[in-house]
Amino acid sequence: MKRILVFCLLFMLLLQFPAAGSELAIGKLKITNGDVWVIRGTQAIPLKTGDKIFREDAVRTGANSSAGIIFEDNTILSLGSNSEIVVDEYMFVPEKGLFSMVARMVRGTAAYLSGIIGRQSPESVKFQTPDATIGIRGTQFLVKVDCCR
Repeated sequence: MKRILVFCLLFMLLLQFPAAGSELAIGKLKITNGDVWVIRGTQAIPLKTGDKIFREDAVRTGANSSAGIIFEDNTILSLGSNSEIVVDEYMFVPEKGLFSMVARMVRGTAAYLSGIIGRQSPESVKFQTPDATIGIRGTQFLVKVDCCR
């Protein structure tokens, strides 16, 4: 009886806390120059080279700043100064054939070089801008968004 009671208490305790590391990183900052932040929830967190990026993160660069992000599928995304991009969706599970990358360019400039997702499933990659959605049919592109929110 004691074992059942202890098991139930431990089980209830475990349900109260999310699993550590349950949110997997989708990429990391390969290079930063100047002021680079991630907006995660309501917090603006300064970033440095090596920091991880997660789904739904907004990466923002300041004046005279830039950032280079490498994603888990080896996609490379470079941001110029005064830029902001949000990674709304990212799924890279090649063993199950699951691929998806949806990013929203809020402002600024970006250069994209496709990784495995863009090469194996180009229809699964989309970049949204205030004026249009870019569907990937090649391996690289440059984009500039002049508007601000």
